[in-house]
Amino acid sequence: MGGMGGFFPPLLLGMFRDRLGVIWPGFVLLSAVACVLWWMNGRVFLTREEALAAKLPPALTRTADKVRAGAWATLWTLVLIAAIVLGSRNLQNFDAALVIYTFAIIFATWGVIYHYSVWIRKPPTYVYWRRGWQLFRERGVIQSFSHVIALAGTHLLAQTFIAKRSRLRWAMHQLIFWGCVLAVMITFPLVFGWIHFTSAPNDQMTYVTCLFGFPAGRFHLHTFTALMLFRGLDVAAVLVLGGIALSLWRRMRDEGARAVQTLAMDFWPLILLFAISITGLALTVSQEWLGGSFYDFIAILHAITVIAALLYLPFGKFFHIFQRPAQLGVKLYQRAGEEGEGAICARCGERYASLMHVDDLKRVLPQVGFDYSMSGPVGNWQELCPTCKRKSLSLAQLRLKEGANG
Repeated sequence: MGGMGGFFPPLLLGMFRDRLGVIWPGFVLLSAVACVLWWMNGRVFLTREEALAAKLPPALTRTADKVRAGAWATLWTLVLIAAIVLGSRNLQNFDAALVIYTFAIIFATWGVIYHYSVWIRKPPTYVYWRRGWQLFRERGVIQSFSHVIALAGTHLLAQTFIAKRSRLRWAMHQLIFWGCVLAVMITFPLVFGWIHFTSAPNDQMTYVTCLFGFPAGRFHLHTFTALMLFRGLDVAAVLVLGGIALSLWRRMRDEGARAVQTLAMDFWPLILLFAISITGLALTVSQEWLGGSFYDFIAILHAITVIAALLYLPFGKFFHIFQRPAQLGVKLYQRAGEEGEGAICARCGERYASLMHVDDLKRVLPQVGFDYSMSGPVGNWQELCPTCKRKSLSLAQLRLKEGANG
């Protein structure tokens, strides 16, 4: 099977090229076969795997999840390395001076994917993950896709849910978010060699932008376009510094934020972002106004701060950047619960939650060590509404007190 997988696609593409003179029908056929195999894997093999995994003891399940996460992380890291080699035209456009950044990004990629895979396989998270994709298919691809796009605009890009809590907090998040996004969009393609600039052969004042080795546009020097392209990282640094200033201002004035803030989760990420932004701006200052003085030292210091942030990425607060998109599936889950059948309280007969949510709770809680099964007319503690739960606890405490007093 491995030999067929390695030799069959080139043979198929070669046959189409020899017989028809084009190879695109071969790619279409291979894509169709891949889609069919993907569907069969989800319907047959994945179902069997999940049934077997449910029978494993918790210790073996955690070990299997870690092994699976390591395999996925290794696979996607190898894909990234292959993309760097191919996108830079076999490293022809790769800048060797940036190799240390490349290794840091590769390490961060492995760590992020490993952490994300382990996190997504935890029972509570995995319920939302599976339900999200299930609801996406059941509600129709077009309708679900349009709904997810709208949610991405409001919850990922505009982050309007933060504005409902605090305008200052929203402005802080927006400045840091867009500053980091702009920096990543500029830095990563340049580090990987996917984008590089060359001078036009007949005009040294015109730069040609090459994307994956192909000319993708040109611009003249001493124009606004050139200024924004060459100073984009400075703009990103200013945005991030503005967000950091608002964050510190909020933490000095908000008593609730001061009560729960910690060095590792709140100040250390801000320190890293501040160090990256300041040293990046210092490089521009040294180049433009100091005649290159201290440039080498500042460049090394900047590299250290960037690498430290990349190495910290999978393990600290920055990891929520990758967790946030999964919230879109949670929103689909909540909307389907509101529109679907409701769970009726076994005591008062009122609707208190969605039936889908209560059923998922009954299934997931025993997996994490909480079994709320009960004997009597109410089979499970989750079948009671919050009000009836409080009443039941009060009655139980009253009976215990009466028993203690004789």
